[in-house]
Parts: sequence; C-alpha cells; structure tokens
Amino acid sequence: MKVLYVSQYYWPEMGAPSNRGEAIVSTMVEAGHKVDVLCEMPNHPQGIIFSGYKGKFSVRQKKFGATLHHLPVFASPKKTFLPRVLMYLSFSFSASLYVLLKRPKYDLMYISSPPLFTAFCGLLSKIIFHRRKVVFEIRDLWPDSAIELGELRSGLLIKLSLWLEKSIYQASDMVVGATGYIGKTVISKGINADKVLVNFNGVDADILSSFDPELKKEEGKAFTAVFAGNMGLAQGLEVIVETALLMKDDPILFRFVGSGPATASLKRLTMKYRLTNVDYLEQVPRTGIGAILQQADCGLLPLKDISVLSGALPSKMFAYMAFELPLAACLRGEAEEVINTAKAGIVVPPGDAEALAKALRRMMSSPEELKEMGRQGRDYVLKNFQRSQLAEKLVREIEARFKS
Repeated sequence: MKVLYVSQYYWPEMGAPSNRGEAIVSTMVEAGHKVDVLCEMPNHPQGIIFSGYKGKFSVRQKKFGATLHHLPVFASPKKTFLPRVLMYLSFSFSASLYVLLKRPKYDLMYISSPPLFTAFCGLLSKIIFHRRKVVFEIRDLWPDSAIELGELRSGLLIKLSLWLEKSIYQASDMVVGATGYIGKTVISKGINADKVLVNFNGVDADILSSFDPELKKEEGKAFTAVFAGNMGLAQGLEVIVETALLMKDDPILFRFVGSGPATASLKRLTMKYRLTNVDYLEQVPRTGIGAILQQADCGLLPLKDISVLSGALPSKMFAYMAFELPLAACLRGEAEEVINTAKAGIVVPPGDAEALAKALRRMMSSPEELKEMGRQGRDYVLKNFQRSQLAEKLVREIEARFKS
C-alpha cells in the first residue's frame, strides 16, 4: 500500500508522539509499504525552528525508509493558549493544502492526534478521494481534556472542536485508541465498535537495550526522585514541588528533566519556597535519558484528577519501568491498574503531597522492596509493552482490513 502518515510532531523532534510515529512508520516500511510523512517544520518543544530548517518554507528528506515532508507552521516560544492554537491550525492548514494542491497518490491516510485540528486533512481526503481509507489515531482525548483542564474556554472553539471530533470519527474507516479508556469513550460517542482498535503506547527497543544492570548509582548521592518528559499542564506537577517542601529536611533530591508549558511556573514555585532539594535539567536526547534514569532511585508520575485523564497511560511510565525504576505515582485510573498489576511502584491519590511524601519515605527505608518493584516493572514491560511488537500488531490489523 501507499500510505500518507500525518502527524504534527515527528523526527527530528523528541517526545512520545515522535517515538510512536517513528515505530509505526518504520514497521510499515519493513512490511513493504511505501510511506510519505506530513509533519511540521521541527520546533517542538522550544517553539523555535531547528537549525538547518530555519529560513526554509518546507523541507523534503528521507528518514526511516520514508519520505518526510516538513510543512510550514506557526512556531512560537510562548506556550500560552493563543500561540498554541495558531500552531495547531497552521499545520492543519498546511497539511490540508498539501492534500488539496499536490493531490498525492495513496491508498491509506494515517492521522495521529492530538492536535485534533489535523483531522481537517482527513475530512478533505474523504471528500476528494472518498474511496481512499482513513485511519485516525487518538493518543489523548481532545477536546475533552482541554475543556476539563480549562485550556479551551471559547464557546465557538468548543463547538468547532466537538463537531470536528464527531466528524472525523464518523468519516474514518478505523479509529485507533492508545488506551482502553480512549477506545471505550469513542464507542460511547456512537462509533461502531467494529472500527475501533486499541493499540497501546510502549517503550522503544533502543531504550530497552540501553539498560545496563551492572551500572550502579554513584555512592554518597542523595535518594533521587526523577520526573522526565513533557512538563505539561495535565500532569499537575505542582504536587512534586509541594512534596519537596514537605521533605526539605529529608535526604532526597527531586529532579525535573525536560521542558513544557508548566516549566516556568514550577521554577517560580521552587524559588518561592527557596527549595534546595529540587533541580531542573534541560531535555536530553532519547539516547541520553538512560544515564539519568539509572542514576535515580524512583520515577515520579503525577496526573491531575480529572475524568479524561483516568484513561491515560503516559509513555514515561514505560521508560521508567524499562530502567527498573520503581514508580511513585500520584494518579488514578488505567495507569494505576498497570502499576498495581505489575507491582512496580506505589500509587497515591492525585494532588496529595502528604501521601506522596509518605510513599517516598517508605521507598527510602526499604531498598530491597525498591529493587523488587524495579525488577517487576521491567519484566512487565518486556512482556506487554514493547513498542516494536505493538506496532507490528497494528500494521497487521491495518493490512488485514484494508490491503487489497
């Protein structure tokens, strides 16, 4: 098949959407399919066009056996609501214009979201090329999450988003949910269960293979609790700083690795409390995260207490588990079920700094229990959440349904 894969975020950008996309595209190529990728001019997460792409309208290049088309996008280092919406809409416009003017030949369009606005090019595809198949992938339920988080307040934008969501679900030949909760929610919105498929996030082979069981943490270092990944609004990361305040006299270091919309406010809160047990590291390449995780003692995994996040399975959770890092999780829902089933950490209620501090003190006083949690977590990931295996399962299902 000829496949047009559409994702706003893709290589050379880093993060969960790019990693998932690379795995799916590589698997499609290995299966003998010809793949073109539509993605933005790389700028995520800083909002600044990467060196080598600046000053160019668009860039075409080969990667992972596919042809990448980096399209124009509105990029801004400001992470407030309006610049983010303009970024989403601009890529949607670029991708839709590409489909309209280039009229590329393809058998199947695979659209990864969020942002939901990318769905416009899928609807356009169905209007112009109604016999061509469209697969719509949902990694996060949007606009539900944006409405619950208070990010999306405009009545007009809410109505537009809800219309677009319903329209793309109905127009798509297959809807892929990244969690069981997403799959059930899509069905509850009136979509035929036969065209809904759940395909989980997972951990990449290079992450799994880079784990070194012989590597030991440097002696004399404080107990380190790390949060590594996108520092977004949905995580409710303030609970980590509040916990650091409660544990300011304990021998523990709280480490943030990455960046995102919440970074500035977290740093302000840290300065307000005059905390010396919290530090911040810039985002590192995927190949470098292992060294940081293996020098930590546990991974922090908070999420806000809103219904739409009860179905979230953050990809960082699988990375922690891959490096035998037990989880101190502050959440509920599907991720809680995975952690408890794997016996890979301690789960406390969302936003509860006192409960999180208690969990961390338990971990600090029980090194053998900590090691066992780590081992159990890695074993569970190896059995259930290897991204390459999940991508192969997804591609086989697509072939079974659509390959002529």
